[in-house]
Amino acid sequence: MIRTLVIDDDFRVASIHAAYVARVEGFEVIGEAHTAAEAVHAVDELRPDLVLLDLYLPDEHGLKLAARLHDGQHPPVDIIVITAAKDADSVRGAMQGGALHYLLKPFSFPVLRDKLLSYAQMRSRLGSLREADQRTVDRVFGALRAPDQLSGVKGRSVHTLEAVEQLLAESATADFSAAEVAERTGMSRATAQRYLTHLHELGRVDIKLRYGSGGRPEHGYRWRGASPGGRPPGLTLFQHSSSGSRARGGRRCRIAA
Repeated sequence: MIRTLVIDDDFRVASIHAAYVARVEGFEVIGEAHTAAEAVHAVDELRPDLVLLDLYLPDEHGLKLAARLHDGQHPPVDIIVITAAKDADSVRGAMQGGALHYLLKPFSFPVLRDKLLSYAQMRSRLGSLREADQRTVDRVFGALRAPDQLSGVKGRSVHTLEAVEQLLAESATADFSAAEVAERTGMSRATAQRYLTHLHELGRVDIKLRYGSGGRPEHGYRWRGASPGGRPPGLTLFQHSSSGSRARGGRRCRIAA
């Protein structure tokens, strides 16, 4: 699981983004922070793999915070900037500060999901790297430039993809053929087959050969590694308390004011 910290000064927006992250396979939200001081404290204590960083924080600009987090005095962490800042200086500063993606608000869930999946693919490729050559280095960096997750699907539709994903995730221990997916969702068998093939290419489903009616072989598709209800296991969020502390996993975690 990729442990993720959401940093945004707006409590409501942070909650929405945390809920988005929790829907993405392989990601776990371990906390939310709403100021730079809270963010530094959370990074030091929780040691996330990834932070989603808003630039407009009440006590420090997000780019300065990113530089602090990468100054060698804190646990290593990757950064994806999530902001409404459209000026070139902010984009340039984020790149120079080591941000792996720059995502402009507002955005839909599929947009964030695609960024997170490309980041996860980059981590996977980097983790398997032993001795680099130019080809393997290009594969690692190329993962971050991954095209739209639906770019290979003719007549693509985010809503159709999500319908197929939801069906498979909610029945994570069952295999579905293209015909069964078509029957459950109301789409044509050919459309279901295109989306199932696409999900397999993304590594989100496994294929198992089985025998259907009349003993004819067919592919069964199963959601890969999903937990019941489609929610990644181990989800923990800071919960606000009247004392100004936040509880996590039954323990108090005081955030610096």
